[in-house]
Amino acid sequence: MKKTIRTLIVCCLAVIAVSFTGCFTPLVNAPEHTANMKKHADSIVYDDYVYFANSFVKYTDLVGDANNPGKAENGAMYRVKTTNGKIEYDKDTSMPKNVELVLSKVVGSEHTFMYSIDDYIYFASPNAHKDKSQADRFELTTFFKVKTDGTGLKEIYTTESEVSQQNVLHIGDKHILIFVEGTALKKIELGVNTVKTLVDESTSIVFADKYVTENDKFAYYTTNLEENLANQNLSGTYLNKVDIISGDVVEKINKDSHLNKSITLDSVVNGSVYFKMNADNGFNYYYKYESGAFSTLQQISVAVDTLTVNDFMPVVVTSGTNQSQTTYYIFAISTSNVNKTYIFKGLNKDFSEENLLFDSEVKLLFADGEFVYFAETGKGIYRISVIDKAEQTIMQHTDFLTTNIAFDGKYLYFYAKNADNTTGKYYQYRASIRSAEIDNEQEIELLGFLDDEDMPSEEE
Repeated sequence: MKKTIRTLIVCCLAVIAVSFTGCFTPLVNAPEHTANMKKHADSIVYDDYVYFANSFVKYTDLVGDANNPGKAENGAMYRVKTTNGKIEYDKDTSMPKNVELVLSKVVGSEHTFMYSIDDYIYFASPNAHKDKSQADRFELTTFFKVKTDGTGLKEIYTTESEVSQQNVLHIGDKHILIFVEGTALKKIELGVNTVKTLVDESTSIVFADKYVTENDKFAYYTTNLEENLANQNLSGTYLNKVDIISGDVVEKINKDSHLNKSITLDSVVNGSVYFKMNADNGFNYYYKYESGAFSTLQQISVAVDTLTVNDFMPVVVTSGTNQSQTTYYIFAISTSNVNKTYIFKGLNKDFSEENLLFDSEVKLLFADGEFVYFAETGKGIYRISVIDKAEQTIMQHTDFLTTNIAFDGKYLYFYAKNADNTTGKYYQYRASIRSAEIDNEQEIELLGFLDDEDMPSEEE
């Protein structure tokens, strides 16, 4: 990396004793104003409070009644009060001040998230219900809402299959939780809390991370050919779309060119749908239908059959007084033992040194403005400008998770192990974006508390 590796300094925090017997007792303060989180995961900001999952708990590690109210501890919902945006620490003990238990339910796991509307927090948690044979089904997800003072917990819906994708889109005055449950696409209008199935069966589904244009209200999905065509040894997939708000479906967008064309959906960004598909010459390329105009299919890559595309990300940057938009395409690829990441501007489709972004294996996380946030295993989280390729270090750490990352525009929220970790737990931290912008020493703060076994040794 371009930045010199700095020492990761983490505040040494002692365990905070918490009583779980009053998990439904109202907290003293109920904040009213929520921040506009740019990327949702296991933390949100309300006024001067950060609500968060103290640690990450795999659903495979849950047993019995571990996720019943009053039982969950480390992965539960806590909040910490900030002063002028900063977390205060006790000078003598190095413990964070003003950390409170909000709700004793697991809110940090594989399929979890938090989202806020008015004075309610909507969140996902591993299912705590047993099936008919009294077996635990923690791989399923239950959606809840709870007030910001920890009261009024209400179950909204429990899935019947494992969730593979989920997101909340704010469209007009509606907050739509959209999720993939098995092969089905479903939605819940938060606040109304009604559950509706948009698509019963599909072979793949994609939808936008955020609502930017009118075409981001569509989810796209693929289906197999009819049985009579498959029986003729024909291959291919249909591309379809569904209006997330109305539920109206447009079937077989590619009905005139579907035979022997297999589509692998990738993403929806600024109304355009991106996917991989084989061309008439038999090779696979990346394509897009631009902003819902299905008459304008664009090829945006060279053939990728000899490569493994580990990550692909379209980045749309708006700039200038006329708010013109430029689209960049980032490919993190590997071939043999070589890992490289390339960036194309527009339709400049060339895996050449000129378009090389960096020569290493990375995990693309998300884009915000001109910056792409990415992680390097065993090193840390960084961001790079797609315009001038300037890098900034957000945080450096040897062991952290690249999933369940949240972003409020000022701080990046992530899970990591502390230096003396013996339990294998990942605790939630946040890193200051401002520190990266001014090339300062990294400001990394532990939001909650550590287990006794994970406390740093005295000599540290």
